[in-house]
Amino acid sequence: MHPALLATAVTLMPVVSDAPAPKPGTITIVAGGTQTATDPVVATFVGAVSHAVLQTGFAPLPDTGHSRYVAKVEVSQTSRGVVTSSGNGSASAPGVNYQGSGLSLSLPSGKRQLHGLVVTRLDVIVTLRSDGQIVWSGTATTARVDGTRAGAPATVAAALSEALFARFPRPLPGPLSVP
Repeated sequence: MHPALLATAVTLMPVVSDAPAPKPGTITIVAGGTQTATDPVVATFVGAVSHAVLQTGFAPLPDTGHSRYVAKVEVSQTSRGVVTSSGNGSASAPGVNYQGSGLSLSLPSGKRQLHGLVVTRLDVIVTLRSDGQIVWSGTATTARVDGTRAGAPATVAAALSEALFARFPRPLPGPLSVP
């Protein structure tokens, strides 16, 4: 193999951390990087991560500086073009509706609609509050159709958070792809 290719391959290999796996305790979930919890999408993801952490034996605390761990949540969303879908998923089901002396009949329209395809990435980095040492990190990604139930921010946040924290605190072999 060419030396330059070998050097590139070595730098792209995942790094296995020597840090011990975090032991159950208290954890604060905060927006990471330049993101803030006042952004509604970020706040949705911080809430979903907090909910997912409840299933792990760790106890989420508000950010008062007293937790053993801090989990920094970063979210990125990228539009990847337009796809067709059959409706927005929120239309009423076909059926008959009696209202007073009137009768209404709703039928499925079968219309195809254009919606944006959005790729969402969730990164969570857990550090010790005392010294900032990274003890766990995980990344999960999904592609969902915008404007559908499956593509709603709360649904995406729950799916990505649950996928990551189903494995927490065990190390992840790499980024997770969530359908």
